[in-house]
Amino acid sequence: MKQRQRGGDKRSSQLIHRRRLFLIRCLIREPATARDLIDEANATFTNVPEGIYPADASAALRHDIAALRKEYGCTIDRDEDGVYVLTSPGNLALIDLPDGEIEAMAFLRDVYSESDLPIAAQISALLGRIESLMPEDCRNRLRSLTASPRVDRPQAPAEGVAEMMYALKGALRKHEVEFDYRSPHTPDDAALHHRVAPLEFVYREGHTYLDAFCLASDVPNLAGQFVFYRLNRIVPGSVKRLPQVLRRDYRRPKYPVRYWLAPAVARQRDVAEWFPETRIDYADDGSAMVTAVTNDLWRAHQILMRYREHCRVLEPAQLVEMMRASIRRMAALYLNGPGESE
Repeated sequence: MKQRQRGGDKRSSQLIHRRRLFLIRCLIREPATARDLIDEANATFTNVPEGIYPADASAALRHDIAALRKEYGCTIDRDEDGVYVLTSPGNLALIDLPDGEIEAMAFLRDVYSESDLPIAAQISALLGRIESLMPEDCRNRLRSLTASPRVDRPQAPAEGVAEMMYALKGALRKHEVEFDYRSPHTPDDAALHHRVAPLEFVYREGHTYLDAFCLASDVPNLAGQFVFYRLNRIVPGSVKRLPQVLRRDYRRPKYPVRYWLAPAVARQRDVAEWFPETRIDYADDGSAMVTAVTNDLWRAHQILMRYREHCRVLEPAQLVEMMRASIRRMAALYLNGPGESE
């Protein structure tokens, strides 16, 4: 009788081991039926001419699942529809994090558990998947931690934002789009038409925006300007992707910014650097002169208004006028009192 070659047995054992680890990989990603698992394994191990699973694939798969449960303590359930679900990887816990990274996980879990960021649900799911691959002692430590520091952030209505991102995503930096938009600055909340070059999504202080270059608008002074459109104010169903391909690289112009800060906010010499290329020159009286650049005057205006009477903007002229206009309107509002006309 011809002696069986041990090399063949060894290779078969290695393949079976790889196959079982591959099953875990698939189930970590998502629950799957037996047919899905077998087909994906055969499609992945293309270097096995006869297929990674033998002719009786269903029986082999059941044997693999039983082995994973017994040898590695994996908890793999099968629901009434025949879908396999990995509840716990058992001894195959693959991510053993040091204490500092477990604290980072706790922080991220807290930040995104109730966030209105459009992809917060996906981030939470990712963190949950990572947690499921951690050893039990790491998971227990994670669950015992309170996130630090606590993040205070504004909450804003996010209804329709994810759907609008989906409607616009395929056109970013590729095609012109048009839509109707309701701005609080338009009379009677009218929806006005805009045609734009869509550039990117920006999440800022509780709101998600489309950063775009306005090509044409029912608001004439917007044409030729970079505009942030709040996604929840774009009229649902009005978005239309146009055949025109973007033929230029839209780059925001840079503006030099210079502003003076009073001693009340600068004397401790710990002024925040809000803008790129910031330089802070502190004076003997405790004040500070700040120079920087920005590509978004509207954003710079929002930031510097926070300093209230402790800041004076010196340049650029457009930003100085924006600050003056806001101050005039605020003064009129407070001088006249609530409900009184200017």
